[in-house]
Amino acid sequence: MAAETAPRATGRIERARQIEARKLARRSFLRVSAFAGLTLFTGSLLASFLGFFNLRRPTGFGGTVTVTADRIPRPGADPVRIPEGKFWLVNLNGPEGDVLQVGGTGGLLALYWKCPHLGCTVPWNPAFNGAQVNFPGIIGWFRCPCHGSTYSKAGVRVYGPAPRSMDTMRLTVNADGSVNVNTGQITSGSSENPLREVPYA
Repeated sequence: MAAETAPRATGRIERARQIEARKLARRSFLRVSAFAGLTLFTGSLLASFLGFFNLRRPTGFGGTVTVTADRIPRPGADPVRIPEGKFWLVNLNGPEGDVLQVGGTGGLLALYWKCPHLGCTVPWNPAFNGAQVNFPGIIGWFRCPCHGSTYSKAGVRVYGPAPRSMDTMRLTVNADGSVNVNTGQITSGSSENPLREVPYA
């Protein structure tokens, strides 16, 4: 009788140990999982914080875009669309595009293609006749397709609901004839846009 009771007692003790071992394993797993989750969450917050304040040099829009000499329009030619920087590169011939008689002398302008009215992309329309906006004889204008705001070749607003002229971006000429346009440095447009031209030989 005692011999039968001993194996039963041993079996119960063994089962109790196994149950306790499973509980401990489950608790350990939950503890490790919670700690790992907290560590990942904290790590992602830290990475986001450091990424936001990281002083890396962005390329494309928001950074400096280099336009090679072969992409720069000749003086008086139609503006060239630079999609990676979201701007139009204009090479004015003397006071061309200065319909408000501000006094530009010619050179390069980088015009942000976003309309100051509601943010539509403003295309260059080489066939648009200025007679429709009280500037007869001038063919070729920037004209917003959304609400009809019209701008001279220098980005000066002459017609429509836009509150100001097209914005300009900082432009510098390199020794090899290429230009750097800082798309992160945007100046609000005004009637003095032609005075911001950068001479280009």
